[in-house]
Amino acid sequence: MKSIIRRITTLTALTATLLGASAIASTRALAQSYGEQPIAADRAVAVAEPVSNGRFYRLLIIEQLNDSRDCYAEESGSPTVIDPLLLNFTFSGICGRSSDSNGYSVRIGNEDLSRQYRLQITRRGDSLVLVALPGALPGRGGDLPVLEIGRSNGVANDFVKIELDPGWKFASRTLNGQDQSHIYLSNAQDVDTVIAQARANGPSRPSAPTSPAPSTPAPTPSPSGPPVLSGGSLPAPGTSRPPALPSGSGGGSDTVYQVIVPSSSALVRLRVRQVASDAFMTTVNGDRVIQAGLFQDRARANQLVAQLSSEGLTSQIVEGQRASVPPSSSPSTATFYQVVVPERGSNTRDRVNAIESGAFRTRVDGQRVIQAGRFRDRNRAEQLQRRLSAARLPARIIEGTAPVASVPPATPRPSPSIPRARQGQLTVVIDPGHGGRDPGAVGIGGLREKDINITVARRMQASLQAKGINAVMTRSDDRELDLQPRVNIAERADGDIFVSIHSNAISMSRPDVNGLETYYYSSGFRLAQTIHNNVLQRTDLRDRGVRRARFYVLVNTSMPAVLVETGFVTGREDAARFRNPQAVNEIADGITAGILQYLNVR
Repeated sequence: MKSIIRRITTLTALTATLLGASAIASTRALAQSYGEQPIAADRAVAVAEPVSNGRFYRLLIIEQLNDSRDCYAEESGSPTVIDPLLLNFTFSGICGRSSDSNGYSVRIGNEDLSRQYRLQITRRGDSLVLVALPGALPGRGGDLPVLEIGRSNGVANDFVKIELDPGWKFASRTLNGQDQSHIYLSNAQDVDTVIAQARANGPSRPSAPTSPAPSTPAPTPSPSGPPVLSGGSLPAPGTSRPPALPSGSGGGSDTVYQVIVPSSSALVRLRVRQVASDAFMTTVNGDRVIQAGLFQDRARANQLVAQLSSEGLTSQIVEGQRASVPPSSSPSTATFYQVVVPERGSNTRDRVNAIESGAFRTRVDGQRVIQAGRFRDRNRAEQLQRRLSAARLPARIIEGTAPVASVPPATPRPSPSIPRARQGQLTVVIDPGHGGRDPGAVGIGGLREKDINITVARRMQASLQAKGINAVMTRSDDRELDLQPRVNIAERADGDIFVSIHSNAISMSRPDVNGLETYYYSSGFRLAQTIHNNVLQRTDLRDRGVRRARFYVLVNTSMPAVLVETGFVTGREDAARFRNPQAVNEIADGITAGILQYLNVR
């Protein structure tokens, strides 16, 4: 999963005798060292945070530590959506935020089971389910069952609330009575009882029917193994030859079972290849995935899924027919509705952004306009048009067609202009905004945004390459580049993260407005926060916060993505800083330091 890029510590596996209950017994001394302090149900929330625009999810737990400011708000519906308010202020000491196994774990009875279980969000039908999966560390977990801890009441590409099942609660881990800043998903029953109940009930329970999120295919439960997705004729695996079936996989049937891992991360590919050495990237239902195996025998597909699960890799089975001829190269198209406002003054974009955040400048039929939104639903476009018109902004709707699937089809190799990553090498895509005939914002003394962006980006690229990272630029010179080609470059490069560099602007009559803003949309929150903090530590930029916005390059890239507004070219303080090469380098170095911290590269 791209939003969770971390190094895996290799630990000595337990012997075969340490399975099941005996594995738990071996850690009781550790478990008894820790205590717990209950957390009131209204003081914490479990959230399914979308990754790759809702293709999959990760667990986030937010805790209200004191009442200075609300850390989150709930929006009732199906599902219940969480607004993480802590993104809008410095929340240290006010809110607790746990996003990985360093911040949360499972506790049953008086047993800390962090060495036997790991927490994960998985999709089952029309619900997002929080489960504890056995095998938190290599060789640990044995034959323990999957435990369900909670689930949502629907699916959306948003922060979705997970309601804990009866018997489960939040608690703080304590040691000798001292809070350890670690959250337990805790169950007061003894371990044997909970495990017996899980084995009796099976890994899941029926879910109430709700409308699935349109962008994510819903797995169909299968009585004989993992969820199976309908794949029709399976796509080519990114090579010109048809995929070869493993020897001994059976014959005489056109049905095949494709085992995929929903990720395009270089690190995840490396881990998959440790289980299936011939795994490769491909595209399924418009999504970039890793194919781990292709079989005519369903049992062998199930076996590979179990092997991947034991290594902490979530996989799916796609059932389909082997294609006898290559699929057509002509992409299918869909109708879209683009809401635009003619640019009739320097503040038009700001006025549009006040109605719909994420608006940007573009050209339609040679005219400069502000795009406020782009929809497949005509009604949604008309709703936005009415809101803009009410604010005396002359919005119009342009109907057009575009290829379906925002991710380009797999190709045998990347474009020659895109540096190809070595096996296991991380790829960072750097996107210097604007360029060529599009100068971006123009500020005090004729400062041009495009020049600042490329200067920052070039220094970042050199610094990242010095650390062994494959740093890909969407543009490396002064050329005009539209938004979709920037997204295409990021996808073709199989980027692990995407960082877009911009400089902000407001009216020239407001030189008092200065500072750093960092934006994310779905999976880039932690990346945005890390970069933002590192830049502030290395500069004297004012802090204007980490914010969520629907910028095109954030919404349409499949990797964790952020957009950094490095300062205001119209601001008195920031404009002076942009004219100082050393100060610009400090901004670039701060962004780079944040990237390296996020990727855990030293």
